[in-house]
Amino acid sequence: MPSETPFASLTRYPPGARTLFCLPYAGGDVTAFWAWRQAFDGVLDVRVAMLPGREGRIAEPGALSPELIARSIAAHQRTSYSIYGHSMGGRVAFEVVRELRRLGVRAPECLYVGAAHPPERQETLGRWTGLGDEDLLDEVIARLGAPAELRTQPEIKALLLPALRTDMEWLRRYRFTRQEPLDVPIVAFAGAHDQEVTHPTMLGWARHTSSTFRLHTLDAAHLFLATHGDQVARTIAAAPRPSVTADEVHVWLADLDELPEMCAAVDELSPREAARAARFRQEDHRRGFVGGSVLLRRLLAEYGVEPGVAPARSGGVPYAGTELAYSLSRSGGLVLVALTAGREVGADLERFRPPADEQAFFERVLDERERDEYAALPEELRLHSALRTWTAKEALLKAIGDGPRVDPALFGFAGQRPGATWVPEAAPEAAHTAEWQAERLAEWRVTHLPLGRALAAIAVRAPRFLLRFETVRQGRLVRPGVEAAG
Repeated sequence: MPSETPFASLTRYPPGARTLFCLPYAGGDVTAFWAWRQAFDGVLDVRVAMLPGREGRIAEPGALSPELIARSIAAHQRTSYSIYGHSMGGRVAFEVVRELRRLGVRAPECLYVGAAHPPERQETLGRWTGLGDEDLLDEVIARLGAPAELRTQPEIKALLLPALRTDMEWLRRYRFTRQEPLDVPIVAFAGAHDQEVTHPTMLGWARHTSSTFRLHTLDAAHLFLATHGDQVARTIAAAPRPSVTADEVHVWLADLDELPEMCAAVDELSPREAARAARFRQEDHRRGFVGGSVLLRRLLAEYGVEPGVAPARSGGVPYAGTELAYSLSRSGGLVLVALTAGREVGADLERFRPPADEQAFFERVLDERERDEYAALPEELRLHSALRTWTAKEALLKAIGDGPRVDPALFGFAGQRPGATWVPEAAPEAAHTAEWQAERLAEWRVTHLPLGRALAAIAVRAPRFLLRFETVRQGRLVRPGVEAAG
């Protein structure tokens, strides 16, 4: 086995420039990052791993080795650096950072992952190892967006297939082991048209860092490095300022237990908010209210909106005098804020907590068809299913602005599978009295956000949207004059 993994340098760079180590998708080589030759020229030292079975290593046997890649990075990095991995490369990059931690090497500034399942989930390619060559190419073209010309180019097929099968075998054998989360920021990129790795799926990467997490969704498919490489490069080169476009929904998640400074900033509340905070009898409830209100005010300021002395309002309508709309939801110390430009939005967040009377809860929030589906489920799945439906209904009610004035059993999501975008329908028992509601509901789409310890849903009146998601950590959104901790 070779002693190290060579890296090809793609750019000219000034002395002391930061290094970006890149790991390609399965079967990929240096050309996967060709678009970054110009995008990062004169800015970053971009180095792409030359993996076994491709480029100058075609004759070299051997599978992928994150340990070998980590040792090579440790031996050659002299400046601050980051790591980017695309698809399979994201999983390899994750294991490389773990190995660097084990070696005691200085951690990267950031781990970037693109179109990659979180490491605890099985990668699709790992299930295709038994396919013949032509069937494998059909799947890669149809489901991952590889060029259809691969079928008619025997020279490229002869180079691609052995490398692809080597990488697939590594994915098949990969087993995720639980360790402490990385103390490294993770920035993820997803394609809105990716058939294999959806943007809600990529939120699972947030559980693998104790630092910040951010997700950017591109109007692209799985192999977006070829079509949107410049857009990814701009985000890596300089973190974008908060500015929500018409086709985006920005979502922020905060754990108030990790933000004591924010929960104590009573002086940032409006007089009405301060009076309400003073009425809370329990200290944790008061701190939760203060923290959520201050979080919202600071977020609005990030987007150029000054709330002034008006109380923080939760709802889907635009903020007074602006195009910005927001919706806020709290549950068990977690706060979720969704923001859009020029259209309504609703957000709901629920931590996993059984209601005091489950049967009464189900009867109150589910329509007739949903109750039938609920009754057919195994008992251990019923609560999770009902809570998922409840978050979808709450998000929609907030977006429409009707809130508690509408009975949630008048509409539902029967027959809609987890992981898909949900479209609400009027309940059968309400059809004869709420024809107007059926037309209203058909315009809305609800997307679930799996957050590990909680369920969340976002409702917007649009067939699709591009999601940007960010966690708020200590030291982020700190008001001027306050020293950032952590």
